[in-house]
Formats: sequence, C-alpha cells, structure tokens
Amino acid sequence: MNDPEVQTEPDHACEEILQTENSLRDVESSDLVSADAVSKDAALSVEVVETLRSKPLAATEKTSQVEIRSRRELRPPVGNVMGVVLGLSAAVLYTMANIALRHCVAVDPFLVSAVKAVPTVIVLGPFLLWMLARGEALATSRRLIPRFIVVSLIGQFVGNAAFQVALGTIGLAASVPITLGVLIVGGAILGRVLLREPVRLRTIAAMMMIIIAVVILSHPSTSETPETSITEHPVWVGALCAAASGAAYALFGAVMRQTMRGGVSAPATMFISGLVGTLSLWAVTLANSGLDSLAVVDRSQWSMMAAAGALNLSAFVALSVSLKALPVVAVNLINASQVAMAAIAGVIVFSEPVTWPLSLGIALTFAGLLVLANRRSPASDKRQASLTK
Repeated sequence: MNDPEVQTEPDHACEEILQTENSLRDVESSDLVSADAVSKDAALSVEVVETLRSKPLAATEKTSQVEIRSRRELRPPVGNVMGVVLGLSAAVLYTMANIALRHCVAVDPFLVSAVKAVPTVIVLGPFLLWMLARGEALATSRRLIPRFIVVSLIGQFVGNAAFQVALGTIGLAASVPITLGVLIVGGAILGRVLLREPVRLRTIAAMMMIIIAVVILSHPSTSETPETSITEHPVWVGALCAAASGAAYALFGAVMRQTMRGGVSAPATMFISGLVGTLSLWAVTLANSGLDSLAVVDRSQWSMMAAAGALNLSAFVALSVSLKALPVVAVNLINASQVAMAAIAGVIVFSEPVTWPLSLGIALTFAGLLVLANRRSPASDKRQASLTK
C-alpha cells in the first residue's frame, strides 16, 4: 500500500510550481511533496548574507545571481505531460507493489514488512550522503524528529504489517479500497486537527460515501480468505486490519507533513521511516521466530518481498516529481485509479471472487475518490470569486 501517503488526502492534481508561494503551498497540501525547496531557500538566504558581508561592492550583482538561481530551482523538473505520466506510473507501481505483497500471504507479515523497508534505506542512505557532500541541509530543525520516529513505528507495524494481514485474510480487491478509503477519511480529520486544514462540504460527502463503502466491504459475504494464506482470521478481522492500516497511514502522512513543515527534508523523513522499520521489524521477526523461520521462505518469496519494497520506493519518487509539476487535485484523481487496478488484479491474477458487496463497495470508494479529486483548490475559488465581482 501507499506510504502514504500517502500520503495525505489523495488529491494529486497539480498547480504550476513556478513561484515560491505555489511551491510552499504544495508542500503543505501533500505529505509526499519534497521539502527540499524550503531548505534550499534557507541556504540561499545564508548565501546572500555572506555575499553582502564579504564583497559589499558587488552585492547587487551577487544578489541578482542568487535570485536567478533560486527561480531556476523552483521550476518544475518535468513538464505537465510528463507529470501526468509519472502520476499514472506511481499508481501502477503502487498496484504492482501490492500484487507482490499479495504473493507473500504465506509468509510472516512482520518479515514481509521488514524486507519491504530495506530498499528505502539502501537507496536513500547514499543519496543523503550525496546531499551532505554537496552542502545541502537535510534538516533545518530536529525538534519534531523524535515524534516522527514514534509515528514511523506506528506506520510500520500498524500500517504495513496490518495491511499484509488484511491481504492474507480478505484479499487484494477488498483490502485496497478499505485501506485507501480510511486513509482519506483519517487524513481529512487529522489534517483538520493537526494542521488546521479546512474540511468542506464536498469532502464530508465523499467521506460519508467512503465510510459506507468500508462497512459494505467489511461484510463476511464480500470476500474469501486466500487459499495460500497462513492466517485463519474471519473476514471482519481482515477488514479491521485494512482499516487500521489506513488509519495508521493517515496519521503517518499528517505527521510527516508537519515534520517537513518543521524543517526536515522529504528524503530525510523517508529514510528515517525506512530505518525505523528495518531495525524494529527485523528485531521483532527474529525475536518471535528466530533464524530458522527464514530458511522456510523460498527464493520466489524473497524476490517478491524485495520487489514490493523497490516498487513502493519507485512509486514514491514518481509521485513526488509528479506533484511538483501538476496541481494536487489532478494527481489525486490519477491515484484513485489504484482502486480499480487492485480490483482487476485481485480477480484476474489471484482469482478472487466477484461478489455484489465487493462491486458495490469498490464503486462507492471510487466515487468518493472522484468527488474529492474534482474539488477546486482555495486559490481557484478565490480567482473565480474575483472574476465574478
């Protein structure tokens, strides 16, 4: 499932990020948008001060050069077309990651989540060292990092591990809509409580549709436990795990946004989350089962677990770049396609049963996502109001 993000309220549509105001607003609107622009702006400010101190006669010329450099860094790394392509690629990559996780329902959920966290550490570790070598700040403030570490533990154990239990209990087609639906509802609530973000009538209507969908998808007649699964939980337990996973992702996304606002870059926050998951999940796995449990995992299962982690990280990178080039609402609309992709994959790849509660629940979830994705941003509302005056 998405690292939520995913993840905040999954509205992934983009406004052009050619001005500092738009760039900062995108950081506040999405838990996945990089906070590098903020740290770079701070570094540029320091550079201006040092320039004025050392060469007062050339201050005007140096300041102009810094301003030009700043504008270039705020320019989207890709165009609108490529932003759409990357947004769709992120949805496909997240779906592929979930398919890989679905193949591992016969493995200990904690082990699956532990292996899934490793690629993030392997990739982002050297990247952070490269940033430090270039003199870039990973964090301008460390005040919120301890709280983020605690929330990362919740995201890893309740988010990733519980989602894996849900996959082994109710399958892929039902798990993704429940998790994504609760993530959206929880993200809206936590965004209001922690970040003072407004909750509009359209959002409330979409939340009600998604809540009804989650209730329907939790019914025992909706899905069946996969034959290869090691879990023997009833359907309602699987649905509860999927809902708990979505709630944990929502909390993780809200606190991640708050941490990035507090001065920690996006690569640093993702590395912290991956490192926390790698250390804690491997410790729990080895404490519960020991090294002997690793011998019963075959090569294909190891490959699927590693692929899930790599695909998840790739999806996050693609989504982050897409959010810099497009408005948040557009990317959210693309992200909603995960529900349909998961349903198709569950039925075709894993032969999961198609029941009327499953179809109705998926339809309501998708409709709720569309309602959220089509909402206009506050800036658009202000522009429309000014035109009507």
